[in-house]
Amino acid sequence: MRTNMRNLFSILGGLLSGLLYVMMRAVLLLDALIDRICSLPVWRRIGGLLGALRRRRSACAICAFLPFFLLPGAMLTRSGAMVSVDGRPLGVVENADELTAAVAEIESDAKILAGDGYTLPISINCTETRAPESRFLTSDGLKSALVEATPDLDTLAVITVDGEQAGVCRTAEDAQTLLDRIKAKYTTASDDGAQFMQAVHVQNVIAPVEYTSDFGELYEYLSPRLDVTATRNVTYTEQIPYETITRENDERDQTYQATLQPGHEGEAVVTAEITTVDGQEHGRTILERTVLSQATNEIVEVGTKNVGIGTGTLDYPLTSYTFTSAFKWRWGRLHSGVDLATPEGSPVYAADNGKVILAECSGDGYGNYIILDHGNGMKTLYGHNSELLVSVGDVVAKGDRIALSGNTGNSTGPHVHFETIVDDEKVDPQIYLSFS
Repeated sequence: MRTNMRNLFSILGGLLSGLLYVMMRAVLLLDALIDRICSLPVWRRIGGLLGALRRRRSACAICAFLPFFLLPGAMLTRSGAMVSVDGRPLGVVENADELTAAVAEIESDAKILAGDGYTLPISINCTETRAPESRFLTSDGLKSALVEATPDLDTLAVITVDGEQAGVCRTAEDAQTLLDRIKAKYTTASDDGAQFMQAVHVQNVIAPVEYTSDFGELYEYLSPRLDVTATRNVTYTEQIPYETITRENDERDQTYQATLQPGHEGEAVVTAEITTVDGQEHGRTILERTVLSQATNEIVEVGTKNVGIGTGTLDYPLTSYTFTSAFKWRWGRLHSGVDLATPEGSPVYAADNGKVILAECSGDGYGNYIILDHGNGMKTLYGHNSELLVSVGDVVAKGDRIALSGNTGNSTGPHVHFETIVDDEKVDPQIYLSFS
């Protein structure tokens, strides 16, 4: 619009220049005519008057030209209101309403930090005037001029986290610098897309500068309260583990083990996207994986021929029983096993692979009993049997029948007394089996 106005004024100026030229020629012709008339006697009286006019032709020229100078000036200005702050002119606005609106907007912004009672601490006057277009202030320009004229005001940057005010910086650039510094604490140059997990915003607010937070204190406050997530692409070499395949050989003793084929790890090149939270890996997505060499599985042959070495895991010595007494002090002495009531003649089974190291009648106490050595530091005892089905030196497998239950020895009824002995010390069988 301003460009169109300038073009219009240029056209009008050209027209005025041409008109002034014509008027000047007319004045010179008039002056020459007056001289001729004044030389005629018949017109002496009139000539005297014209002579006086000739002596005042400068005044005539001024009167003729003055409207042409005043008209452009009037066309190049327009009416408005001059705004003054504390007696100093600030600029021109369309009208007083525009000033009122600007003041209200500034005070409304300032109340965000200063509170409801904030009023601009300056004296503002508004008077009618005429001024060229260049002296008129825009709405934003008026607000900026008023802020600059108010010593304690400036445009501050308010940082909010999840909708709550967290701090105030002097400028938006300072706020961004602070937030970037927090991100840099948990990221590296290779990280992409670093951002906060919380909703962080920076809002420009006109407010008293006294509410600006100390930069260092604001950093220390925000740093532990903001979580930074980022991603990075990495390429690395990965070892491919090999599997161990076990082949059983029932012709070889349990003690036999041989490696038929050694295992070798493979190798692969992996490109992955790593997601971090506060610098710690939070997730990994494999983008590409190229196998350089395959893994070679290890093949191990083991013997399965039972030579009395236990597996380390016990089975129950009976398939059906009633748990009647636990491993505890009873009748002034330690009851060093568990009692499992069962009808006389019920099969008693080996709790694990082992070798029979005792199979006899105690005369009293255990009655007919058996002790198996499992070859791994553990032994098991089975007492009060009616019949023993194995002899010393026999090798038995887990689950083999070794006796028939009974009521021999110091017994109050048909049952099996079962003990576990570890490194020659009697321990509670319920460490290994749950009786109920």
